[in-house]
Amino acid sequence: MKTRLQLGGIAAVVCALCYIIGFTMILVVMPDINIDGEQRLQAILSQPRLIQSWYFIIFVVFGMALLLLNRSLYRPAGEEVGQWQLIGALIGYVWAAYVFAIGFISVLTIEYLTHLTPAETDETWPAILAIQTGLGDGVEWIGGIWMLVINISLYCQRSVPRALSVAGAITGLIGMLTLYPPLAAAGGAFGLLQIGWFCWLGRLLLKQKMPVLPA
Repeated sequence: MKTRLQLGGIAAVVCALCYIIGFTMILVVMPDINIDGEQRLQAILSQPRLIQSWYFIIFVVFGMALLLLNRSLYRPAGEEVGQWQLIGALIGYVWAAYVFAIGFISVLTIEYLTHLTPAETDETWPAILAIQTGLGDGVEWIGGIWMLVINISLYCQRSVPRALSVAGAITGLIGMLTLYPPLAAAGGAFGLLQIGWFCWLGRLLLKQKMPVLPA
């Protein structure tokens, strides 16, 4: 149990760091990558290895940490768990699958783009962008659902301060708003609030002050 909680704490901190790296890239290092499709393409072609590394961290590394954290919040296999825990676990795996899919597609298509002629790139890029955008736009709202469900479970368990579970549930609701296109900007607030939530939860897990109880 202690090792599982500690690994979960490390995973929560890694999730927060992935968000921080993601925001740093978008806001400071290469803001043009998030403006429009043409600007993103030019950024990719100018710094393919940098952006590949960035995608790998914010999607693949985050996905692995999310799986570890998701598992750490539940009782070992074979023990009784609450319904909110089971639903949260399943949604967590779906969210991880989403981030893995967009991550590997983004990383591998960059390698593909760098070997195309300019004419081939202009023809191929719209399809790649459509896939990236379609999957990427699902990351926040599925993450929002996971945040909502997992925090309802934590609230019912009374295994964390209720302020943490309430804040996490509110964060989840904000993430779910991104499903409505005019409110897509809520994704930024969702990410920033998640950084705080991950750090707070990670601290509790690392200090083993969070008994994982059935709901």
